[in-house]
Amino acid sequence: MTYARIHGAFDALLARGEAAAAVLAGCGALAAMLLVSADAVIRHLFAQPLTFQLYFTEHYLLVSMALLALPWGFRTGGFIRIEGFAMAVPLSLRGPLLRTGLLAGAGYIGYLGWLGLGKFQEALAGHEVDMGVIDWPIAWSWIWVPLGCGLLALRLTLAASAPTAPLFRTTHD
Repeated sequence: MTYARIHGAFDALLARGEAAAAVLAGCGALAAMLLVSADAVIRHLFAQPLTFQLYFTEHYLLVSMALLALPWGFRTGGFIRIEGFAMAVPLSLRGPLLRTGLLAGAGYIGYLGWLGLGKFQEALAGHEVDMGVIDWPIAWSWIWVPLGCGLLALRLTLAASAPTAPLFRTTHD
């Protein structure tokens, strides 16, 4: 099996995971919109707020929405790359420069995911809760950090190690 085929198999597998994460992010966005709208209507009509809505939306739904969509967004081109310096270096150095940047980004994002995993495990083991009308378990608001950052770090690493994929554009689309 050639390197390109192995890379392609990993890419396809990761793309499935990213798609599943993006669907979960979309469900989180939909749930957030429905909860905020329902809270507004119920407050207006019945003067009774949904007491759980703000905390749940703020600490669970929005965090999952933002972090789970990151790897899919990167894979589908939803990123900004400042190419001024890369275009100024000789063509033979552009690929290694951009691959190094992707690997540095993967390392940083992977480290953030690792820290998030540590915080999740610490909160889970300590049974940490945020007390209010409802005692919210803190750990489950942190689980999205290692999941989203981990998938993005894998995507960046896979992009940096791609055998034939173009790392930069030669013309503006």
